[in-house]
Amino acid sequence: MLYEKITEDYDHMQEDLNREAYLLGAGLKEQPEYDRIFAKYQHLSKMETATSLIKEKLSLHEDAPDDLRRAYDRVIFTVLNLYLSHKTLRESQEMLSYEMKAEVEVDGKRIPYRMVPILIKAEENRERRQNLYMATLPIVERLTRMKHEIYKKSLITVRREFGYPNLLEYHEAEKEDNFHTYSERMSVYLKETEEEYRKLAERFFSLLGLRWGEVEPYDSSYLLSGNLFKVSLYGDGVTLLEETLKRGGIYLKSMENLHIDDEPRDRKSPRAFCAPIKIPDEVIIVVKPSGGFEDVSTLFHEAGHGLHFAFTRRDLPVVYRRMGRVGTSEIFSFNLQYITDSPIWLENFATDWDEEFIAFRKFSYLYLRRRYAAKVIYETRLLREDEWREVGPDLYERILTEATGVHHPKERYFVDLDWGFYSADYSQAWEVEARLRSFLQTEFGEGWFFRSEAYEFLKELWKMGMRFPPLQLASKLFGT
Repeated sequence: MLYEKITEDYDHMQEDLNREAYLLGAGLKEQPEYDRIFAKYQHLSKMETATSLIKEKLSLHEDAPDDLRRAYDRVIFTVLNLYLSHKTLRESQEMLSYEMKAEVEVDGKRIPYRMVPILIKAEENRERRQNLYMATLPIVERLTRMKHEIYKKSLITVRREFGYPNLLEYHEAEKEDNFHTYSERMSVYLKETEEEYRKLAERFFSLLGLRWGEVEPYDSSYLLSGNLFKVSLYGDGVTLLEETLKRGGIYLKSMENLHIDDEPRDRKSPRAFCAPIKIPDEVIIVVKPSGGFEDVSTLFHEAGHGLHFAFTRRDLPVVYRRMGRVGTSEIFSFNLQYITDSPIWLENFATDWDEEFIAFRKFSYLYLRRRYAAKVIYETRLLREDEWREVGPDLYERILTEATGVHHPKERYFVDLDWGFYSADYSQAWEVEARLRSFLQTEFGEGWFFRSEAYEFLKELWKMGMRFPPLQLASKLFGT
């Protein structure tokens, strides 16, 4: 069957792509070679392959299980996405190469563009934060133009060759979701949490001497780093992660299939990530520490991804190991991340924290949830349009600023996009994680993260890989 060959080859391709992504993101390689990998697996990114898979699906016996038909759909859309990626490969590589090599000049010093977010998070002086941010704007402008061309080329392909009128409807078909309905749900969420969030936001904005609407992105980055709170931790992030998991019966040091790369290289991406190179046999977590509590929270987040992939059943079909919704793994990354917000965890691993810090962590949580809820709304409206430059900047600034109280400048309206509606995956993952955390607390106690029984339960979920999308997994676990 073509289906079996395609999934097997795709597994090998993803191994190569994730290894390349690791080397580039970790700052161990300067020039991307994705074109070489796509050339090696060029049959996976051809329309003929998708067409043949569609014919093979249609030839299935009428008694074929629905799960198999849905699995075919995942594989077909995977090939279509690879086809789109191949169409825009040259532009994507040029954009990535430019971003990796770009530098800004501040106070006579040349600074790698990717280092700027790290410096802003740690900079106490607002004027210097602003100078760092402003120095990036020419780069952001060029990245916006480059990314716009990638999206425009993708739209033309989606419309002419796939038959979808816009990127919104393509993504809805690909993910079997209705983002218009989900964006309405996010509007309700914003209304429900508005009063609580605004009180917390105004409380913590005031620590910077700023009010609602006066906060700029370089201020929020510094505030959310937690550097204003002098919480002392009993060790570095990796040590704390190892000790936390050890109490629950998971020994990271003995896990040969999971590695943490936390070396601070200059050209390392400031955006932490997990590279599931070979699931479950080779999984790498990449973080770029900048100092502070947020480093630990970020490491725990990526460790959630790492454990999910490292415990995924090796004998699962590739379609369930590799081709699911990214939001499924985000459930487990958020679940591990929010361990560090628990007073029980802080009592064991930190000093100089108090109820004000707990309230601050609640503010951080709501800020991110509301920001991504707003992104769902924004992206749903933007990607049903054609002329993004005309509608995007004002729409982005208004929707995200109103939701967060932090000014979201127009110039970031396009670089803040992630292909494939990541915003919806994140938002759905947050919904499910809140229910999962509540269940764990009820079943195993507030300090569930120190209980081996809790991790045994989680392992059963991790073993399922990417089989179920977030809301479907919630339905199977909790009945609704």
